[in-house]
Amino acid sequence: MKRLNWSKASKATAVLLVATGIGAQAPMPPAPPQLAPEKSIPLDQALAAAQAALAACTAKNSPATVEVMDLNQNVKVLLSGDGARTNSFEPARRKAYTVLKKGMSSGAFAKSVGSPPVNAVIEGDPNLRASAGGLPIVKGGAIIGALAVSSPTGQDTDEACAEAGIAKFHF
Repeated sequence: MKRLNWSKASKATAVLLVATGIGAQAPMPPAPPQLAPEKSIPLDQALAAAQAALAACTAKNSPATVEVMDLNQNVKVLLSGDGARTNSFEPARRKAYTVLKKGMSSGAFAKSVGSPPVNAVIEGDPNLRASAGGLPIVKGGAIIGALAVSSPTGQDTDEACAEAGIAKFHF
């Protein structure tokens, strides 16, 4: 068996890496605040809603991506239909984000800002999306999350599929 011959430079490098934390695993960020029960989205309902939205798009021959997001912007459910485009994830996320940030559907927000280019930075926020297909999930008159759809056949299809999903929530 051969012994490793550590040079002084190698030892110094190893000590430096350990001392500076390079190569060490970063600590986990703190958990987001716990949502009150009246503001949480039950996983079974989020899944049923996402499946209904996806089924509505599939029936329209429009392979889509559906995302359900809670108030902490955590993804509760993300489904992508067979044949969905790989670039459909980001529009779905941004539509859900827009609902939460603006307190309205992404389609209503689009109407309020006109017709900016698809990936334009709106109001200084690169995550806002001015296109229909993101709807608020409402419980007790308050928005508790968002359901968003992104498909290749356009905003009208996205909106209709999102409405099919929202109909599955029963609070």
